Order: sequence, then C-alpha cells, then structure tokens
Amino acid sequence: MGLDKWLKPEDVDKDLKKREKQQNLARERTSINLKKYTLICSNAKCKYQKIIMKKQLTDNDKNCPRCNKEMKIKES
Repeated sequence: MGLDKWLKPEDVDKDLKKREKQQNLARERTSINLKKYTLICSNAKCKYQKIIMKKQLTDNDKNCPRCNKEMKIKES
C-alpha cells in the first residue's frame, strides 16, 4: 500500500499567490499607519540620537534618556 492516498498533490501556484497577497497587505498596513521620526538631543554635549517609527509620539519619547532634556523632532 502506497502513500499516494495520504499525500495530496501540492498546488504551488495557489500557495505562492496567497503568500504574496498576505505580504502585500502587511506592507500596505505598515506604510499607511506609521511615521518615521528622527529625534536629536538639544544638548550639544549629549548628542544622543534615535529613530522611532510610530503613529504618534508620546511625551516620554520626546525626552532624552541620558540627560532628560527635550529633543528636536524631525519627521521623515
């Protein structure tokens, strides 16, 4: 008795199309909702920088973790 009755033939085209469709949907969702922010510390001695991708910045994001001063915000 063979394994033919247990194994189904693979339909590669349908599987690839499903994966591509899911990846495209995921890309569209992230590109629409997220914004890229570049934060640079205003203190000249600190020079701390970070890049955040969020919908909206919080007050906690705007403060420098090293010196606790307000950071300059550039939206990209």
